[in-house]
Amino acid sequence: MNGETGPRGRVRLSQKLIEALPSNQPDARRREKEYADSDAIGLRVSVSKGGRKFFDYRYRHNRRKRVLRLGEWPGMSLQDARDRARECRNLLYRGIDPSTERETRTSVMTFGEFSESEYLPFARANKKSARDDENKLKRDLLPAWGRLPLTAITTKDVQALCTRIRTESSPTYANRYYSLIHRIFSLAILWGKLDGRNPAKGVAKAKESAGRERFLSRDEIERFTAALDACRDTDFAGQAFLRLLLATGVRCGEALSLEWVNVDLERGVAFLPKTKSGRSRQVVLNELAKEVLRGMLERRADGNPFVFPGARPGAHMAEPRRVFERVKAEAKLGNLRLHDLRHTFASVAVQNGASLYEVQKLLGHSSSVMTQRYSHLSDDGLRAVSNGVAKQIAGAAE
Repeated sequence: MNGETGPRGRVRLSQKLIEALPSNQPDARRREKEYADSDAIGLRVSVSKGGRKFFDYRYRHNRRKRVLRLGEWPGMSLQDARDRARECRNLLYRGIDPSTERETRTSVMTFGEFSESEYLPFARANKKSARDDENKLKRDLLPAWGRLPLTAITTKDVQALCTRIRTESSPTYANRYYSLIHRIFSLAILWGKLDGRNPAKGVAKAKESAGRERFLSRDEIERFTAALDACRDTDFAGQAFLRLLLATGVRCGEALSLEWVNVDLERGVAFLPKTKSGRSRQVVLNELAKEVLRGMLERRADGNPFVFPGARPGAHMAEPRRVFERVKAEAKLGNLRLHDLRHTFASVAVQNGASLYEVQKLLGHSSSVMTQRYSHLSDDGLRAVSNGVAKQIAGAAE
């Protein structure tokens, strides 16, 4: 083991050194092997036979040896562990047992108190999806566990709740809940509000089905656009919105937040300052998209910055579910979703010779992984290229 050896066999711990520590020997007498830190007196890294690594604080209080488990690496960083060890040492100087102090703090902290006073402020400052987390907490987690102490929630409770969400909604949605629960308890442990194991560990995540692929055929596109034409007079903005989704492949939220200041009809581009990935991107406007936007420009509401204005001054349109459901019913398109218009744009692009790289750029995917779902649509083009190679080889062999 590399590292600077300190007094009494201590070693100067580092993140790299901790990562390299081997598992405790299977035949060792003790369950865990300890490594003492030379920088923070009393701090140890304990490595189990299974390779898990924990930060412990060893100390004496009233002449009795005690050990306090601070957290598990890498959920707790080395710096956080050293800070906690120094906090414990300061308590000892004042005659306070760190274990007793920890028990006092955690015994009164309920799941609801921690979520609202600790987790949500952290999420709002650090996560783009903080509002989604807040909704999940209010809808399901707080009603179920809000008044329970953090220590009272078990792995069985987490599994039961995730199973219920999966049954009522979908495996994917249940796994989003699992990730949120796991994160909340990990932070509770990291911040010293909870001792022991994260109850979300060991819970079986739901098996998610492959990504849903639904896109309109040529005949369905004709029926869809005919239904859009039929409602131009009754809901011009709604049908224009749906037509723009189909013509550009932009996400629903991207189209709703589109502002006129970011539209350049002369150059044929629209700038999206914030997308799902958090990055900005530029959308190429084809002739159909420009026609849709010109129609909205002619009807532009004074003072409203959005391309698709809402009922309230200065706000954008609410998601046009009503017009979409009406158009879908008129065109007899069954289980079509709004997001399937984006899939349709991509599928038509591939079938018209666009490469997967070009489709990736058109859709604004940050990597090619999401674009690969359209790869099978380019089989005919690949087959034609392959046949061309075969003909050339056959010709050379004659």
